[in-house]
Amino acid sequence: MLKNPHINKKEYIRMEDIRNEKDSLMRSSYYTITRNFTKTINRFVVFKEGSNLIEIPHGLGQRSKFIDLLIEYFEELEEYEKCEKLLKLKTLIIETGD
Repeated sequence: MLKNPHINKKEYIRMEDIRNEKDSLMRSSYYTITRNFTKTINRFVVFKEGSNLIEIPHGLGQRSKFIDLLIEYFEELEEYEKCEKLLKLKTLIIETGD
């Protein structure tokens, strides 16, 4: 792995931490929305931690865009089984009015 000589070690580690946090968030969202398609169609919660949650409301067209974001992420990692499941969910989401 090449290191940029203009970035000190602390900054380099922080960048790695950011990548890990992004991966954790993407996987958490994936498992949250694919755990139960019926619940997800009714209430599209993309992140939940304790009593805090992030939900995308019905009818704004943003649900399928969020799924596209996840598909793009998992395609880069070549995790195609996740992409297939997300595509099935996206089809259902679009059929119910996104």
